[in-house]
Amino acid sequence: MTFDRRQLVTTSFSYVAIQREMASQFDASATLSGTSLTIGLIEQVLKNVNGGEPTLIGWSAETIGVGQGFCSHIFRVKLTWQHDVTDGHGLPASVIVKVPTLTKVMNGMEEVEKDGHMTSVAEDKGKLFEIWLPTMHSNEVISLTFLNGIHDEQLTVPKLYFSQDYREDKPGHGCLIMEDCSRGAPPNIFEGLSEAQLRQTIHALANIQAVSMDDDEILSKLIPSPDEFYNSFSSTVEGVTLQFDMMAPDFGFKDLFPKVRWIFEGETLLTIMQYPEKKGLPKVLTHGDLWGSNLLVEKDDHGKPTGDLLSIIDWQTAHAGFVVEDLGRMLVTSMTGELRRQQTDNILRAYFNDLQKNLAKRGKNCSLTFETIKDAYDFNFPFAVAFFVMMVPLILTNPSLADESGKPAAHYVQALMLRAKLAMEDVLELKQLGRC
Repeated sequence: MTFDRRQLVTTSFSYVAIQREMASQFDASATLSGTSLTIGLIEQVLKNVNGGEPTLIGWSAETIGVGQGFCSHIFRVKLTWQHDVTDGHGLPASVIVKVPTLTKVMNGMEEVEKDGHMTSVAEDKGKLFEIWLPTMHSNEVISLTFLNGIHDEQLTVPKLYFSQDYREDKPGHGCLIMEDCSRGAPPNIFEGLSEAQLRQTIHALANIQAVSMDDDEILSKLIPSPDEFYNSFSSTVEGVTLQFDMMAPDFGFKDLFPKVRWIFEGETLLTIMQYPEKKGLPKVLTHGDLWGSNLLVEKDDHGKPTGDLLSIIDWQTAHAGFVVEDLGRMLVTSMTGELRRQQTDNILRAYFNDLQKNLAKRGKNCSLTFETIKDAYDFNFPFAVAFFVMMVPLILTNPSLADESGKPAAHYVQALMLRAKLAMEDVLELKQLGRC
């Protein structure tokens, strides 16, 4: 078997890695690079799922990913069957394959460290993610299996064809084989989500959370993040502070960070995560990393994102959380700060209305009020801001955002820095009002 490696073009914020493998002669024992997963297994899985008979006669694979923060190798595998789709075999022409690994997140951290301000990040986070990786893989499998079992297209999650347990003693082992939503693309997070993208995401989120509300059978299976995850924020915030001040010296971060230092403390973050128990709020399936790059929307004829939501992807950080936890993360990361300030109450109201309707549709009572939703959003807001601030340096290492000098282009830096600044200022205001 031989491989043809070629550089791929990056589009918008969707990061496409540089590897492409073409099978010149079909070999069922061939593996996806860096993994133990064979093309023969993929063939058999799909034939079992769809009851198809055709033989696989060719394939190609490209490594893909969004940003640098993934903890997986992600492949798009294109498949050529002996008979085409007109024969009605129903076998997919391509699938997404996801294999847990530390490679992506470690590479991103190493890029950040090149400036010399965050030399401890990769070592500390590397140990953390090594511990957390099996949990992340398991939680994604549990979430997608549950949501696929509801048989409701409005849940907008990819179809899971097959999963394999993660093995710490076998690098490259463990996988998910999923539907390929190749007609979709992430929204442009620098411009911010459009009204249509936001509205459809709110609707999908309310539906998912109505389905899962107080479902102990599914929620009890999800493994919570270790306390070390929350404590890691305070151990790395100094490096993040230096990074922000270096990239945007005119934004006043040197004075702003000390005022919001408390939002990065493990005690603060753990208190937020304990909020539902203290308030008696129902638990729901929570994505945990809901932002623009984990959304796929339809592309128009020119390949640009539209407002039609296709899928919410990357459920590795799923957990038993509480309502509006995901919504807070999405508004802080993926809307401009100015628009978020103007529209938060309207967005929360739309979410609450959708949640009520979806609970009623499923014969469930809604014990929440709009005031409960608003209180929960405000209390969770510091966590949403802390998470976003920690993400920014990693986001800006994406090669597709670099200018001719190899550094992140100024307009991308300005967009994220302003978003972070406004969010940090709003945390201080909420604190003064006693809302968080």
